[in-house]
Amino acid sequence: MNHILTSISSMLLFFCALNTSFAQKDLTHPLPSSIVYVDALSDLPSPQNGVITLNSAKVYIISGSVDIGQNSINLNGAGLRGLDPGKDRIISATKGAVLRSLDVDVYLEKVCVIPLSAATTAYDFEDNTGTKALNLLAGNSVVEAPRVASGGVGRFSGFNSMFITTNFWRCKDGLKVTGTTGKFCSAYNYITGISSGVGIEFLADFEANDIDMSNNYFVFSGSTAIKFHEKAKVDQARMNGNLFRGPAVLISGFDSHTPGWEMRQNGAGLPDTKPYAFLYMNENTAVTKLISPNLFTKIAGETTTMKADGFVATANRVTYTGKRTLNARIYANVGGKTPEANSDLSIAIYKNGLLQIAPNSSIAVGGKGEGFQLTLETIAEINQGDYLEVFIKNNINSTPILVKDLQLRISE
Repeated sequence: MNHILTSISSMLLFFCALNTSFAQKDLTHPLPSSIVYVDALSDLPSPQNGVITLNSAKVYIISGSVDIGQNSINLNGAGLRGLDPGKDRIISATKGAVLRSLDVDVYLEKVCVIPLSAATTAYDFEDNTGTKALNLLAGNSVVEAPRVASGGVGRFSGFNSMFITTNFWRCKDGLKVTGTTGKFCSAYNYITGISSGVGIEFLADFEANDIDMSNNYFVFSGSTAIKFHEKAKVDQARMNGNLFRGPAVLISGFDSHTPGWEMRQNGAGLPDTKPYAFLYMNENTAVTKLISPNLFTKIAGETTTMKADGFVATANRVTYTGKRTLNARIYANVGGKTPEANSDLSIAIYKNGLLQIAPNSSIAVGGKGEGFQLTLETIAEINQGDYLEVFIKNNINSTPILVKDLQLRISE
């Protein structure tokens, strides 16, 4: 027994000595670390001309309130995060953006920025290469100090992708988005305090493949929630589940039926995207001149447009402007008087000038000058730029036909 205790004691002494040796070695030659804990300005690289440039190989973890004075921070590709989004914050009165970057990836998480002057914004992130990613992940915020109106959230420009999720902004002005990007995504963000700006604004030189804005909450009185400049461009965009409380203008520069935009369940005041067209004519006097028997001819006459959401309507023509394929339900009703005794008439829907939508609708009437009415319902798959028209034919001869009334309705 004594022998065993002696052996255990020897082993413990050996490991203690070994640990001491390692500890002494670590103190003499500390292992390199990619993490920098920041609880004061002195923990950051020294400012040069008012700019603190971070080490791109490091991840900087903000702890508590860090006042960087009149300086700004160039992220330079470094990671920046906090541990407690309610307490870990960067405070600055710099002129311009507190956090900046150029042509590098951006990664922020759980960091609050407090801009301390009207000339100070939180962010200015730009990528001209089209290859970088911007990620403002959960818990980031921009908050103004009491009785201090700042320049707002700031500007994002370029990037292959921009991803903003579960952020909180409470400031006078919101985010400006510019440049060419692959995808802009904003989800589950809370935007409030906007008093003299716009919650999210896409500027004139903005161009994107895709926009995805889902489940954002805009809560402020007056001002505009989302603005899309008339010169800005997007191929496909969707807004789902966004809610608005108080903005004077929910959306500006686009609507639920602007080509490329799809909207669903965005709360009161912002209708869903639901393509619909309805045009008609009554007491028409234009005679449809037929070329030959059994040949359909477009019905002549000027039509009145009752509604055209997702379509452009002209004289007996409805053109689809949406970007997704639409399985359209088509209804046509044509009325007039027979051109002669024993008339035999048919109507059909033409797509892009070609008869390719079945069925047709026909009627045979015994006397001349008798009233007739033809109704046709069908479906068709249509894509952007496809147009639909109502045609008629005389199955006996080429006697002209006066169609006095017409209705054409297209819905999803």
